[in-house]
Amino acid sequence: MDLKVCARKDQTHTFPKFPKWVVTGLLFTALQAHASTFALPEKGNVVGYVRTSTVLAGESFTDVARKNDIGFYELLEANPNIDPMHPRAGQTVVIPSRYILPSGPREGVVINIAELRMYHYLPGQNVVVTEPIGIGRQGWETPTGELTVTQKQKDPAWHAPPAVIADLARKGMYYPKVMPPGPDNPLGRYMLRLSNHTYLIHGTNAPQGVGRRVSAGCIRMYPEDVERLFYSVNIGTKVRIVNEPYKVAWIGDKLYMESHQPLKETRNHFRGQLSNLWSDAVKRVMSQRSTAQVNWNLVNQVGHAQSGIPTAIGSSS
Repeated sequence: MDLKVCARKDQTHTFPKFPKWVVTGLLFTALQAHASTFALPEKGNVVGYVRTSTVLAGESFTDVARKNDIGFYELLEANPNIDPMHPRAGQTVVIPSRYILPSGPREGVVINIAELRMYHYLPGQNVVVTEPIGIGRQGWETPTGELTVTQKQKDPAWHAPPAVIADLARKGMYYPKVMPPGPDNPLGRYMLRLSNHTYLIHGTNAPQGVGRRVSAGCIRMYPEDVERLFYSVNIGTKVRIVNEPYKVAWIGDKLYMESHQPLKETRNHFRGQLSNLWSDAVKRVMSQRSTAQVNWNLVNQVGHAQSGIPTAIGSSS
């Protein structure tokens, strides 16, 4: 269930409702055209490329994000010098659409909550579809772990948990215990229930919240993206939820690092020692090659920059 959106990663505000390219050239269905679909590399763990978009008159960051299938925070990280509330028409916005794939098996659905992004490995097709997501706000965190899809439902009714109803009431927001399908339903038109039955992957009636910390723990998607997922994922599909703000991978002889702002819970846990977290991530991947050399000054720069764009930090001879 989602009713809030955030201006920054750890601040919550109320907003009103608001009503691809395909890099590999593989167009599977009209629904998949909304998402970013990439052939999996035979070697390495990086897909896509960084591109740009021009702000049109009257567009907000939210508009730019949705038309490029990018999350709000991702766009904010890659464009720190642009005012997200009032971007100027004609401005060039960097679209951070190059990705280091999360660690672990390339199968099922992998969700990186630190990145606010989903990776769906289509079975038997050697491709990955990646899409932005919204996740649980502070106090209602989306859990990590290995789950499965146990139910799929089109046009679901929203059965609000009592804790959510009570939380909304404290904020002066009153919703029925059961919200029927329709334009006011926070679940949107498509819902997938996970094996931890409290948590769902679903659409939304407030797409400006995608790419932010917005929900009571569920995973929110753009309406067009969740529709694609609904028809391409099967009951029993594995869903692995990870928390990886720092991703590292080889591309040929170059070592790349991708850095995102960690969730506040992660920052609190490491208490100013986030460099240990990104150093460990680099060392794990460095160990794959005996000749690896890394510029640690550059590693620290990338770690602090949190641009979400893979950047070369080393090489192997």
